[in-house]
Amino acid sequence: MTITVDKNDLAFTIRVTGWLNTEAAPALGAEIEKIAKAESIVLDFQELEYISSSGIRQVVAAYKKAKAMEAEFSVINVASDVMEIFQLTNLDQKMRILPSA
Repeated sequence: MTITVDKNDLAFTIRVTGWLNTEAAPALGAEIEKIAKAESIVLDFQELEYISSSGIRQVVAAYKKAKAMEAEFSVINVASDVMEIFQLTNLDQKMRILPSA
């Protein structure tokens, strides 16, 4: 898994590629923890192949952090396999999750 963080003023885009599993999730959590102030946090899953419950936990942590900062939050470019997990957990009803085109 690789993580790339793009910052434009107070807008953060975090791109995650590969597998967001138990081993990789703490790295995403560490990047989220680094954000002290934001107007928006976007998780770009364009190249994410798999997400585990540990990965979902980090997405929820990012969502809660954004909400606490009154920042916009979204997960974009979600592949159908990963979207199924968001639907099974009903997270697609709680947060803005956009499938890939």
